[in-house]
Parts: sequence; C-alpha cells; structure tokens
Amino acid sequence: MSEVRSFTARPLSKQARSDHKDAFRIYLSSSSMAGLRLRADDLCSLTLPDGTSMTAIAWTAVENIQNTVVQTSRALQDCYGVKIGEKVAITKLDRCLEDLDSIILIDSSDSEKMAKYGAIPAEERCHWEWALEFQLSRCEVLAKGLVFELDLKGQRRAFQVIGLHTLNSSSLPNTIFRFSKATKISIGTEVEVPTESPSRISVQTANLGGLSRQIEDINESLSDFNIDHRKPTMPSFYEHNRGILIFGPKGTGKTMLLKQIEKAGWRQVFKIGTSSLGRSISDGETKLRSTFQEAVRSKPSVIIFDQLEFIAPKRSSLESQSMASVLCENLDAIRSASVLVVAATRHPNLVDDSLRTPHRFGTEIELQVPTAQDRAEILRAIRGPVSAGLDDGLIDLLAEKTHGYVGADLYALLQLICRKARSRQILDQGYSFQEMEFSTGSEGNEEPSVELDIRETDVLSSLQEIRPTAMREVFLETPKVRWSDIGGQSDIKKRLQQAVERPLKHPERMQRLNVKSKKGVLLYGPPGCSKTLTVKALATEAGLNFLAVKGAEILSMYVGESERSLREIFRKARAARPSIIFFDEIDAIAGRRSTGSQGGVNVLTTLLNEMDGIEELRSVLVIAATNKPDVLDPALMRPGRLDNILYIGPPDFEARREIFRIWASKSVIHPDVDLDDLANRTEGYSGAEVVSICETAGDAALDEEEVTQQEQDVKLKHFEYALSQVRRQITDTVIQEYERWRDAQS
Repeated sequence: MSEVRSFTARPLSKQARSDHKDAFRIYLSSSSMAGLRLRADDLCSLTLPDGTSMTAIAWTAVENIQNTVVQTSRALQDCYGVKIGEKVAITKLDRCLEDLDSIILIDSSDSEKMAKYGAIPAEERCHWEWALEFQLSRCEVLAKGLVFELDLKGQRRAFQVIGLHTLNSSSLPNTIFRFSKATKISIGTEVEVPTESPSRISVQTANLGGLSRQIEDINESLSDFNIDHRKPTMPSFYEHNRGILIFGPKGTGKTMLLKQIEKAGWRQVFKIGTSSLGRSISDGETKLRSTFQEAVRSKPSVIIFDQLEFIAPKRSSLESQSMASVLCENLDAIRSASVLVVAATRHPNLVDDSLRTPHRFGTEIELQVPTAQDRAEILRAIRGPVSAGLDDGLIDLLAEKTHGYVGADLYALLQLICRKARSRQILDQGYSFQEMEFSTGSEGNEEPSVELDIRETDVLSSLQEIRPTAMREVFLETPKVRWSDIGGQSDIKKRLQQAVERPLKHPERMQRLNVKSKKGVLLYGPPGCSKTLTVKALATEAGLNFLAVKGAEILSMYVGESERSLREIFRKARAARPSIIFFDEIDAIAGRRSTGSQGGVNVLTTLLNEMDGIEELRSVLVIAATNKPDVLDPALMRPGRLDNILYIGPPDFEARREIFRIWASKSVIHPDVDLDDLANRTEGYSGAEVVSICETAGDAALDEEEVTQQEQDVKLKHFEYALSQVRRQITDTVIQEYERWRDAQS
C-alpha cells in the first residue's frame, strides 16, 4: 500500500498560467516526492480534512519548500474547496487519466453581465462551443467547477464546467479527466442540467460529527431535486420543499452545515448576508428579487441566508424594518422552480412568523448542544484521518469531560491542547522558545520533523482554561473544592452524587426502570454546616457547568427585571447543560405567597414555571440552600421541583474528627494535640465553628512566633485558647426547630 503523509496547503508563489494548464498540479519538494514514491506527472489522491478524496497531478516544486508543504493553484483551491493552511493527506494512485467523451458547461457570468447580454440564443450556441474548444484543448486536464472566460462578438462571458462524461464513466473514481480531439462540447440549458446524475444533490456527513440525524433530514428534503426513475411518482398535489430553517445555540455548527449544503452539487449557489443587501431597505429588496430571479435561471440552485434574524426579524411594531414581506413574496414565486432556500438563525422565534409556514420554511432543523457521543464524533471529525498524537483514548476522555461544550468550543480546546503539548515537549527537550525560533532557519533547510506528543496532562490543564460558550458570559470560576475537603456528611454526599451522576452514567438503567432524574434538591439546616461547601464540591467532582446565584442578587426595584434575570439564568443553564444552578439563600425569593409582596410573588411564579412549567427542564439540576425552610412556599417542594429534601445538621463526632484531621494535614501540629479529644469537646459545634477553632489556634501560634522569633507548632494550649474564644451558636432549641419542620414534611 502506498504511503500516506500529511501536508500543509500553501499557495503558489508564482503567477499561475491563464490557460489553466497547470491548474491541477500539486507541487512538492523532491524529498517529499521520493518519500511518496512519486514522479512528475503521476496521479495522486488529495484527501481533505473532511475525508473527501480528490485527484491531482504530482509535480516537483521549482523553488525550495519545506517537506511538510504542498503548493496548490487558485483554480484547484476553488474547485476542490482546499483552504490555505489546512492539512491534506497525499498518496500515490496507480492509474491513468481517462479521455473525456463529452463536456457540459453553463454560462456562469455575473448578474450584471446576464442583464446586459441576456441568455445565449440557441442559434448562437454552436459558435460559443466552437470557441470554447480551443481553450479547453489548451487546458488539457479538466474537472468540475473549472471556470473559463471567453470574448466573442463583443461579449465577455464566463463558463463553468458542470458535467464530465467518459466512455466508461464508472471505471475509475477520478475527479480530473483529459480533453481529447474526440471530446464533444455542449453549453447546457436549465432543462439539461438536472438529468446529469439522478442522485447528485446530497449533503455529505464528512467533517460534521454529531449531525448525522440532521443531515439525514436535510437529504430527505433534497431528494425532491434529484431525478431518479426508480423513485415513486408523487401525486399531483405534492409540492417540493422550498425552504429549510436551521437553528441552534451559538457554536453548534450552523455555518459549517450551510457550507456542506453549498457543496451538495448545485448548479449555482447564492449566499446572502446583511452586508450584501446594502444599507437601505429598498436596495436590499431589489437585490433579493434579482437574486431569486437569477436562481430560477440557474436551477437547480440554492439560496443561503446566514443569520436570518437580521434580515427578517420578528416585527415588534408596524414601523419595524424587515424584508420578510419581500422574502415571502419570492418564496411563493419559486413554487414550481428547482430552487431551495436555506437559512440559519439562533432561535426560530427571532424570525418573522410569516416565514415559518409549511409552504415557505416548511422544514426546521434543530442543532442541539451535543451529547458525549456527539462530542466524540465532532472531535474525531476535527482531528481528521491523521491522528497527530491525539489517540482515541484521549478523544473519549475529552468527550466525557466536556459537558455543555459545542463544536466551536471543542475546536478551541483542541487548539489549546496542541499549544500546551508543544510547549511541554520543547521544555522537555531542554530548549527555550527563543532558541527554537533562532534555529528555525530558512524554508530550504530539510530538518526532520518531530511528531506532536499529546498527553493527558495537556488535556486536563486545557480544560481548566476553555469554558463552554454558554458559560463565558457568566464569569464564574469553577469551585476548587473536593469531597476530601469536607469532613463527614457521607450520606449527603452519596445522595447528591446519585442525583447528578446517575443520569449521566447510567441513563439506560433509569429508562429500563422508568425512573426520571431529579430536578431539584433542597439543602436546609443551621448556619455553618457546610451546605454551600457541599454544593461546590459536588460541582467540582461531577465536572458539570456550575451557576451560583444568591437569592438577594436577583431582586430588583424595577418591574419585571427580577423575572427577566431569573429566566436568563435558566436560559444559560439550558445552553450549557448538563449543568447545576445553585440558589444560595433561596428564602429571599421563594417565600410564602401569602406573606410576600407582589414582586416576590412574580419572582416565585417565574421560578416555579422554569423548574416545572410547559418547557421541560432537562439535564439541569437545581440545588437550593436555606437556613429558614419554614418560610419557603410549599409549591416549591412538591414532587417535580425541589422534591429531594436533605437536612444538613451539625457534624457528629466522626465528622468533627475528620474536619480537625483535614485542617491538621495542611498545618504543623504538635504531637501533644489529641484530635479525638478536640472532637469530643466540640459536641454541638457547626463545621464552620470547628474550622474557626482551628484557625484561631493557628493565629495564636503565629502571635507566639512573632514574640519569640522562633517557628512554632500549633500546640494544645493554642487550641485551649481557641475553645475559650469560639462559642457554640447552635443551641438545642434551634436543632429542635429544624427537626420539627422535618417531621412535619414527612
């Protein structure tokens, strides 16, 4: 089997020939040619990052280039979709070019020239075909998409190759062919083009991991544009799909999917953005109409709108400016034409309602935040066929750890991982960055390349820096608290772990037993008993996206502002799911409705609706903490909301001993200190008070150290002093009140 190597695509440094003679040559260094066992004029396969394989002709570069570089012409880049700077794989092909039997071209002149000259009359078509024959024979090697310009009869027109036929078209999977004296040339018409290939128009899944279901739905709609006599004949009332609306959060792959739809095999693609429509509404409407008219002339064609909400936003008043009416008019006009309109938006509710009808944008495709399996597919698609040190084990680790990440986040994460791996590798070799830059030299130096070695440490350190897109606007640092930092509470830890980890790790078991995941957990108990600390540890250990909200922060003096803030919190949590929303001091916004003000009632109602309203809350766990459970509204604690109620009371003997041991492990304790005795003497103290005793003892040791100017251990006398200073604040009466409330709920 021929060797496969990866190269970075670069442009030609010299001007390409105007006759396209060298359009499909790729230029490699002499050592790269030898390594691939290639000679000049040999056929080779060019594999793009999305897995698409194209045919090219190997050629030795005239100038000195690096062994990792391949130079390509602008024509090849345009025809094959090769981007400068991306990696392509090259391998030798043991076959020859086939001679062409016939070629089909279309007039691809721009709209201004088409308006000026009009279509080529049927009686003049043979003259243009005769004139094109000379240009095609000079080019010699042809591929679909190649464009030729021709001056004839005072007109300068552009022609694009759309069909290439050989005597035995199924023999070899080449993408380039040889022009011969026997090759017939014809300029196609609107009717002739679709019959070239019955299943030509379809979206490929390559380079789009995690979107197989969406692509399948799109291809089902695109089957209306393919002529295939094997397909059943549709009834007379059937109308082909005219519009597809793609929506989803930022970074989920809408633009990437639009690019794949562009490459589906259309005769012509028209892209419309806000900048291309001009500043005034009238100019924009004129350009929209002309684009639709040109698309009908070039059918089958596709018109693509990115960010449709800026072109046809939902109108809030009659004075609102929108091109929705003109867009509706043109969509209705292409009823019988082979023209598809595809648009993308973040949310369909941002688009004018008149467009979201069955005979306009009749198909809506949602791109959701990817699951773990989808993330693994996306990561493999980004990585491509060449591993570059990123094996499947690391891919699976990344997919498991990146909850709430969208495709754009995963791409940014892989960039950072590569940079960190490179920095570590350079430092391991004993070089500095300055030394590496100094030793780079010119492009002609043929230094042996070093493979990038990516390790788990690079992955884990990068995960700390790249946060999901939906969480970047929250500006919240993920807690760095572990279960080992909290003494005792083993039962509470276990129940919280089950609430979070079961839906992620064992969804099939829950589905088999018809058990739904918990939506909410209420932690209540006296102050200082580690309620907040427990939730921080849960977020850290589970690796979920974490939104912390203090109840009082939501309240605002302006009408409706508090409710808007609360809805925004849940929106961010849904976008970054699976996630945890932690409401500290929830009694500030969820008091009983009979005793609260009207503003508080509205906030509580919003909270109840977000947790268990019409829109289901999936993969978002709500955890609330309070010192005053008796003032909470009962509706908040019914099943389906905060139905998992956990009491966190003062730590028992084992928990207090563990708290002392955790603190002592990070300090310098004198051997005369008996931690078990201290745990006995702090009966009834809260966890915060036990930590305060330790820190007060440490302060006392520091005071003594400053006086004696000698290092001091924390001794028993320092703890004795601390016990006299820190008083127990949780009385038996307080504990009894919490226990009575707990018994009343059961």
